[in-house]
Amino acid sequence: MSPDDDRVTHFGGRTKRVLIADDNRDWADGLAVLLEEQGYTVQTTYDGREAIEAARTFHPDIVVLDIRMPRLTGYEAARVFNRHPQSTRPILIAITAWAGESGKLRAEMSGFDYYLAKPAEPAEILELLKNL
Repeated sequence: MSPDDDRVTHFGGRTKRVLIADDNRDWADGLAVLLEEQGYTVQTTYDGREAIEAARTFHPDIVVLDIRMPRLTGYEAARVFNRHPQSTRPILIAITAWAGESGKLRAEMSGFDYYLAKPAEPAEILELLKNL
């Protein structure tokens, strides 16, 4: 990729690292492929607990969390991520079929930075990530 390529996804000279956590494996894997094609470094997990464990070694810049997941919900996982010092805390994006103002408010109260309702269009996700 050239420096002028729209797909360049750097944070301070390194590629943005995105952790995806969603129990809908097809959706999570599909998003991972899309992001990798755009130059992101991606790791995929399928529940909130796996996301917390993966973050310890993956050190994501951005975490995309589904809200309704087994073992640990996106809300619960967000609270864990928010315990990190601000300098090391990843950007948190809620993505959920629980659309509506109450879901958005609860996501904000749990510490999410952004909220997207499913089915989120790939272009919408890419635009958000590009602008972070």
